[in-house]
Amino acid sequence: MQLIRNEAMTYAQKRTNLEIEEISYGALDPEWNIENLQAAFTRIYLPLAGEGMIRYGDQTVHLLPRHIYVVPSGLSFSAYCPNKLEKLYVHLTLTHPDGTDLFYGMDSCIVLPDGAGRIERIAALYHADDVTSILRLKLLLYEILYEALAHTSPRKRQIKPYSDCTKAAISYIDSHLSASLTIADMASALFVSKLVLQKNFKADVGKPLGRYMDDCIMMRAERALLDPSRSIKEISEQLGFCDQFYFSRKFSQAHGISPRRFRQMHLQ
Repeated sequence: MQLIRNEAMTYAQKRTNLEIEEISYGALDPEWNIENLQAAFTRIYLPLAGEGMIRYGDQTVHLLPRHIYVVPSGLSFSAYCPNKLEKLYVHLTLTHPDGTDLFYGMDSCIVLPDGAGRIERIAALYHADDVTSILRLKLLLYEILYEALAHTSPRKRQIKPYSDCTKAAISYIDSHLSASLTIADMASALFVSKLVLQKNFKADVGKPLGRYMDDCIMMRAERALLDPSRSIKEISEQLGFCDQFYFSRKFSQAHGISPRRFRQMHLQ
């Protein structure tokens, strides 16, 4: 008997997950007029009735029923409602093994025809409160994301093997992420030199370890800000910032807006 283990696939499937931050219903009017939306999570717009618009660069996309709209993470866009728009919207992250969103870096909105009636089925499942319905809802979202991924580059979808050193670093960051975490502390905990850790990480992931840590902090901050029950002070403390004001300054440097303004713009 022979057993062959695909290490790269095993590692990738453990870390490729669908994380739904929010799914909500919106009945909008011309007050829905927001400029320069941008976040590290992906949006799915599911129009039920009426019409809306999103704009990015010199492109205008009309949000119409019987179509599904996937707005990639990282895309800067503006959203408008000329009259009325009813929609379901989902904020989610389809995580790449390196912890980023698989759609991050795409430069356009993806429009999918809803020939399979998925919007209607998702709308029906939206009010459910049983596990089976939740799984069915996730399955529909996976189908949408699977189709949308056809618009990404093959390189983005490729499974790349990481060194043991890099995998240990990513796992450590997942468990110990904090603004106070340093590369030196991590290297010491992993029993590896700081230089080797940084060199391997950059070669495997394609970005410096310090920038990766900063990006992870900001991504976690964005997700936390989508929960209106959590205060900004509480979020800053849980992320390891020395105080709320330092957190606000770092967030504003990364996003161009304050945490409070980010929350106001994205919770609608």
